[in-house]
Amino acid sequence: MTMKLQTGAAILVVDDNIQDQRVHRVTLQARGYRVTTANSVEEAESVLDLMVPDLILLAAGLRGGAYDLCRRFKDDLRLHQVPVIFVSYSREPATVEQIFACGGVDVIVKPCHLSEFLARVKTHLDLGNLLREVQRLRESDIDANPLTHLPGNNTIATAIQEAIDQGRDMTVIYTDLDNFKAYNDAYGFSAGDDILLFNAETLQTALRTICPDDSFLGHVGGDDFVLLVPAARAEQVGARIVELFDAGAPMFYRDEDLHRGCLVAQDRQGNEQHFPIMGISMGGVRLTSRPFTRFVEVAAVCAEVKHAAKKIPGSNLFMDRRGDRIPDGTESPMSADPLESPQPV
Repeated sequence: MTMKLQTGAAILVVDDNIQDQRVHRVTLQARGYRVTTANSVEEAESVLDLMVPDLILLAAGLRGGAYDLCRRFKDDLRLHQVPVIFVSYSREPATVEQIFACGGVDVIVKPCHLSEFLARVKTHLDLGNLLREVQRLRESDIDANPLTHLPGNNTIATAIQEAIDQGRDMTVIYTDLDNFKAYNDAYGFSAGDDILLFNAETLQTALRTICPDDSFLGHVGGDDFVLLVPAARAEQVGARIVELFDAGAPMFYRDEDLHRGCLVAQDRQGNEQHFPIMGISMGGVRLTSRPFTRFVEVAAVCAEVKHAAKKIPGSNLFMDRRGDRIPDGTESPMSADPLESPQPV
């Protein structure tokens, strides 16, 4: 088995004809593909226990049964979407029929021109990428919030977990609207939906202007949203959100409420209550500030810091500044009072 690290798609070549295997490996590596080779059914299965390639190039005449091996690929949830191109020296219709029946997506009959070989490989890699993108979009649509169409909880959790696993220096910002319930009760659910759409657009605008290529926005539900931004841009993003939200929110109020500077409503006991014009409270947690390993740990700290942000009047971003490790090298996300050390910006 040989492996050479390069930058392109990962291709597994399974062939017990060493000369053919070498030609395929050298040809593909010269085009920038990352190629792994296997000389037998058993070796191919061992390799696939450790990796999921973007494409498999499989010799039809492989000893041990190429067709049965391909069927096992298609029965494996990890591998069933990986395209398998067969390489055959036979043009017999029965051979081609067997190849497609066992799950092969194409057959390259040798000898063939180099340009045809490379074109078939590229075509099926492109199709595989397209199918994966369609699947991703389908899953995102299922998870999306029905009002804002932003990614929902599952996608949010995946985005944050991937950032943790990759060691990316990102900040999670958890946002919440102040006095939203009072507004919803006074103006009605339709007006409340308008506020949520305005807030979604506010957050998207801030991301587009500051970090359009390296950010994520999701809608947890209600008036809770989550952003994932580069740590170096977090405070700039927060300041832009405050600016945009505070400039736009008053447009959703009646003149008399704006003149008073608040909503006036009665509680269940009939007492008059005053609710200030809505603001946006944000809690920020830098992923590299603590030894986070799981999304739920981040979520717990975000909830703490957002709670601290809501205790400050007006729109604000409240950053978690703790990051102190306990003696065994780990840290409990719930170990400190969020009001003791986070600082507003």
